[in-house]
Amino acid sequence: MKKCIYAILCFFIASGCGMKTQLDELTLALTVGLDEGKDGKLLVYSISPVFNKESKNIYEVIRTVGMTPRDGRSKANAFASGKIVGGKAQNIIVSKTFAKKHDMFSYLDVFFRDPKNSTTANFIVFDGPLKELMYIRLDDKPRLSVAIRDVILNGHINKQTTKINMLLFHRLSLDRAQTPFAPILKVHKGDLVAAGIALFNRQRKYVGSLSQKESPYFAILQKNIKPATSLTLAIKGLTKQKEYVSISVEHGEFSYKPSFRNGVFHFDVHMKLGVIVTESTTYIDMKKEKKKVEKWLAKEIQKQLESVVKKLQTYEADPIGFGLYARAYEYRQFQKQKSWSKAFAKAEINIRPTVEIISYGVLQ
Repeated sequence: MKKCIYAILCFFIASGCGMKTQLDELTLALTVGLDEGKDGKLLVYSISPVFNKESKNIYEVIRTVGMTPRDGRSKANAFASGKIVGGKAQNIIVSKTFAKKHDMFSYLDVFFRDPKNSTTANFIVFDGPLKELMYIRLDDKPRLSVAIRDVILNGHINKQTTKINMLLFHRLSLDRAQTPFAPILKVHKGDLVAAGIALFNRQRKYVGSLSQKESPYFAILQKNIKPATSLTLAIKGLTKQKEYVSISVEHGEFSYKPSFRNGVFHFDVHMKLGVIVTESTTYIDMKKEKKKVEKWLAKEIQKQLESVVKKLQTYEADPIGFGLYARAYEYRQFQKQKSWSKAFAKAEINIRPTVEIISYGVLQ
């Protein structure tokens, strides 16, 4: 009996070894890019690492013209040094121009439909022609695909942009109560820079963006405070001169209360933010003037948050998910709306933040 089991195990092990594939026989597409050419044709880019010791380059870029991303990849196999594999993709990138003209969901269909593709890859919008990114040379950075991933991840942690994978983009594209969003990447003076947040409408087309300065407030509205969110606010009123105070938002308590009155949705947003003062260019005694400073900080944060919300309403984009609260608490009225984006644009949103200074730094 033992000999029989041993023989069966040897058979399976041997058959598995016979089907093995060497790494240098594959082309791992770690980054896939979609753009539009001058003639309106689809340009499909792929970036793959090179494992051949004799090669001078550590990665290769392949560009093809296709009717669809799958068609472009099929044509790329004619140029690749090995069979192209998409299951290890880390970044799916589209140019801003391409995202403005086309429904992203239809062009990304192959990444959702084919189980061999990765749904955990980052979805990114590039500000400019995609060839500027694909053929950039970063001498002091790792492989381009890794450098792109790291810039987006670091920008997300520092609240200079956001982060979204293909699976989440898929969910948001199909959800009536929320619209998709994505980080923006650009090339500035030969280096990669996280450049804010791309906003999409209900048709999954790019309609506008939030800047780096607005990104931290976007994170606060999403309750995405940790790791700590840094803000620098200009003082107008505490002293005669224009001064600045930098704070680190350490934690927060949030309450979103929707209601429907007079044919319009209303949202009362209350948040209590615990902050640490990390920098101050004013000589005001903050301990003595604590209540005054807290009130001023809350007022300035409120102004910035309201500005971001107004911008989202102008674009009829709801990446925050106000529609999720409307659907949960005012379901009947939500279901009556033909378009949540239109209803969101008309909604009355009142934001009431309060600030509590929990530390003034080590100097006091």
